[in-house]
Amino acid sequence: MDEITSWEDIENDEFFKQFFDGESKKGDINQVLAVAQQINKLGQAIEILNAELQKQVLANHEDLLSQATWVEKLEGVLSIMQLHVQSLLSAVERLRGKIIDPFNRIETQTIVLARLHETSDLLRRVARMQHLSKRLCSQMTNNMQGPDIIKAANSLHELEQLMMDTDLNGLDVIADDQQIVKSHRATVQRIAIHTLSQGLQMMDRTKVSTAMQVFQNLGIVNGAIDNIIDSALSEVEKIASESLDVTLATNQDLGKRAAPGRAAIPSPGSSGNLRTRIWDNLERLFQDTLYTHCLQIELLQRILLEHHVKGLDELSQTFWNRVNTLLSKVLVERAQASSFVKQALEGEYPKFLRIFLDLRKRLKERLQSIGIYKINHNVLLPFENAYLSRSVSRLLDPVHTMFSGEGLPSQDEIDSLIRTVTNELSVSLVDDGLSTIVARNVGKAVRLFCLKCEQGLFVGGEASQVIDSPTTVQQTNVSLANLLYYLSSQITRVIANLSGLPSEGSSVIFVALKEIDILTKNILSPLLASINDAIESIILTMHDDAEFRDPSSPVGKEINCSLYMRELQGFILRSVNTFLMPYKNQTVVAECCKSVASRCIELFVRHACLLRPLTDFGRTKLMVDFSQVYCNIYVYPYSVMSKF
Repeated sequence: MDEITSWEDIENDEFFKQFFDGESKKGDINQVLAVAQQINKLGQAIEILNAELQKQVLANHEDLLSQATWVEKLEGVLSIMQLHVQSLLSAVERLRGKIIDPFNRIETQTIVLARLHETSDLLRRVARMQHLSKRLCSQMTNNMQGPDIIKAANSLHELEQLMMDTDLNGLDVIADDQQIVKSHRATVQRIAIHTLSQGLQMMDRTKVSTAMQVFQNLGIVNGAIDNIIDSALSEVEKIASESLDVTLATNQDLGKRAAPGRAAIPSPGSSGNLRTRIWDNLERLFQDTLYTHCLQIELLQRILLEHHVKGLDELSQTFWNRVNTLLSKVLVERAQASSFVKQALEGEYPKFLRIFLDLRKRLKERLQSIGIYKINHNVLLPFENAYLSRSVSRLLDPVHTMFSGEGLPSQDEIDSLIRTVTNELSVSLVDDGLSTIVARNVGKAVRLFCLKCEQGLFVGGEASQVIDSPTTVQQTNVSLANLLYYLSSQITRVIANLSGLPSEGSSVIFVALKEIDILTKNILSPLLASINDAIESIILTMHDDAEFRDPSSPVGKEINCSLYMRELQGFILRSVNTFLMPYKNQTVVAECCKSVASRCIELFVRHACLLRPLTDFGRTKLMVDFSQVYCNIYVYPYSVMSKF
């Protein structure tokens, strides 16, 4: 084992390094050295360290003594500082006592002053309340009309504000005044409600304005308006229910004659009177009750706007919406409860609609700036749909009936349909929207008539022949076309006489009537095709005329038109008189014949240009034929086929 002679050996020894930085592995060193060796090394190290310490103390003993002296001086300084700190704490305690005591006294005095202010304010409010209470009592002894009730309402408003801002409960001095305020408030409110009711009934703007000022001062404007609207709606509902109460009307008719236990059923002779009574009741409901309430609500809204009351700018619109909802409910309930009422409202729906429109018209005339009282179709929709369903049945059923037999419809049957059309359109003139819908139904009836006529048409050779006399098939087609024309002319006359029919409704019917002209053209189409073929065949015979190519024909003699031209003129005249003249819709016939005449001229010019060879006599004769075509087909115009 190496001997340790200095502290450098301790520092470099592997055994001691584990005590310095732990870099050596303790387990490995302990295994190399025995316990005795470790103790020996530690003893040597301790001796060396002691010797080193003694050496350092001997070398630096002056510095160590100096430091020990400074420690004693530092302890003296610390003791002096402790005395100063204790002195400072004593001064702070004395200062704290001088500040806290005045603060506590000031705080106490402040609380006392605040309580004095509250007491003074309370006394002032009590004095003001007593003064206002006396003034209110003096105001209540007057007539309470006009300005007096407004003054009383102002006093009540101020009193309520005083009681609301401060808790005055439990003060015996004003207990009687509080009871008086409550009593007078109820009295003023009752008088204001009565004044408002009178003002609305008489349409007195001054009274209504006075009542609104009172309600505004009392802070119950919204509640008062709600009560007015609810009262008006209740009255409307009551009158509407009674107007459509068939049982009540029947009992009034029967009176004491009704046997006990027997159901109240209208007698056969009284149903007409009952229906008349229902319509009279509805007329009064709309023209009296609803009209009056709408005017009252409108007056109320305008006064509210003048008083700058917020939240009620659309009072009239709100009322009208609630009226529509109420009417819808009552009408549906009464219609479901009574088939008689349902039949009256559905069967005479235009009259019901007219009542609505008359009300709106009267309101618009009376309230010129108004635009809110529009018809809510949700109220009328169930009855409108039922009426339109019946209307279209009344228009279509005659068409089905007149074509249900074997023969063709008669003019009397068509006249019956025209009367139905006239009646439906006339009744619907109360409203442009209703007239337009009924006009669409009329268009459906016209289209159905055209469809039935088209199903009865005949086609084939018998319908298009132009050689013999008209066949039975052709006569049937002519009759159908004439029926279509008669229907079209009569409906056109009806539309011309109905000045109130809207342009949209007229357009709908005219569009349907155009299908009659289209069907008439379809009837004429095969006949005119045969005429075209015959004309072409006749014109082709000009190539067989030898006079055009005969050089021996004298040029100076009088020249007449060719044989094929005379044949063409005779055929056209016979076709017009025999086959086209029976059609009464000559406007359509002439329009169709224009194409025939144009084709005739075109064929003549084409084949005249192809005619070869031509002599001078042939050219002269062809010029005569051209003059015949010009005079008879172009100038006249388009021949006799288009003279109509």
